[in-house]
Amino acid sequence: MNVIDITNLGIGLLLIVSGLLCYRNPNLINPYGGMSPERKALVDIESLKKVVAITFGVTGFLLIVTATLSMTKVIGEMTSLYVMIALVTAMMVPLFIAMWKYNGFGRDKEKCLSKDVKQREKKKNKITIWSVVVITLLSLALIPILFFWGNKGPKYEISSECIKVKGGGYHATIPVADITSDSVCEQWPGIAMRTNGISTNKANLGHFRLKNGENCMMFIHKDGGPLLELRTADGGLYYLNCATEEKTLEMIEQVKKVIKL
Repeated sequence: MNVIDITNLGIGLLLIVSGLLCYRNPNLINPYGGMSPERKALVDIESLKKVVAITFGVTGFLLIVTATLSMTKVIGEMTSLYVMIALVTAMMVPLFIAMWKYNGFGRDKEKCLSKDVKQREKKKNKITIWSVVVITLLSLALIPILFFWGNKGPKYEISSECIKVKGGGYHATIPVADITSDSVCEQWPGIAMRTNGISTNKANLGHFRLKNGENCMMFIHKDGGPLLELRTADGGLYYLNCATEEKTLEMIEQVKKVIKL
């Protein structure tokens, strides 16, 4: 399972639970919960809470479906990323429309509100709109950050004791004394599925299962040229390279010097 799938599942479950809670307790809906009693009387809360619950629930369900399709390799990780961006952005539309339509402004009953109350409520609405905008922009900004993080080449620390490698939030420490074989592969091994990793159009990072049934860790970049295959005494299998072929060849030379097989 990669970072994007985990994000989709987490946001999906959070939205479904939040939708149910908002429907059962409308005071959780901002800014309704902070309104004065006379201001609440103007809001069509029954309609508003239905829109919030349905929007949250449908978006959450679609995010979970997207994560499931990505984990089962029905769709690619990039498609999953684009769907998440589209769904998170699209859900704001019905929410804004509902807030505008059911908040009570423009009704004759608004005349019963004092001038001070009107000013306070308008100020709260402005703060709420800007809060939603900021949260949405921050959420969308997180997507390219995760994408960039996943596409970066692995980093290595090579010493006479161990080989440390990390990339995309995953890391491995391979004791030199445990390495039983090393070989250079010109072609990538056949991947059956990700078990806990990231697959982008540039890199495979984390845990994978091969078509021959073996489990392995990959820290490989698609522009990095050949792969270094390492096997350890405890059955560990690792495929390594760097962001460029030049750096990969340098890394392979350093590793071969320290393992001395």
